[in-house]
Amino acid sequence: MNLDDLLNELDFSNFDYFYHETERGIGQEILERGLLIEGTNIINTDNIIFTTVAPLSQDMVSDEGSFQEFLEDEKTHSPLRDVSEMVIIASPKEDDAQIAIPFNDYVDGTYYEAIIPSSNIVGFIDLDTKEIVMNEECQYIEGMSYTEDKHI
Repeated sequence: MNLDDLLNELDFSNFDYFYHETERGIGQEILERGLLIEGTNIINTDNIIFTTVAPLSQDMVSDEGSFQEFLEDEKTHSPLRDVSEMVIIASPKEDDAQIAIPFNDYVDGTYYEAIIPSSNIVGFIDLDTKEIVMNEECQYIEGMSYTEDKHI
């Protein structure tokens, strides 16, 4: 799948989209397990997902050229931070982006308060090659139906 194909799959009428930036190799883990959320940056945040994701607006993806420019601007390779992959997340509009569910457990010594389920992860983009890896478990591509979860 190329960027233009991905853009044609996004349905801004029925879904809100978000992105999460991460280092190389982590996107595949997120597809398989979901996106873990520490929740430690919660001050002045009314929704825990905004401690780890940012909105992906329709303006940002209005055409392939604009989207490629956005991806290039977000890519960072430095000793302090490596942003090599961008994970795309979908939330049905009726959920009001309340898609994180309680996790309350440790993974590799870090405590995570919540998780965005794999079923909400559309896929990820390699920011160097622009290769897209779609998530076969995502419920929100091609009109797949919504399954109710307990949200926090």
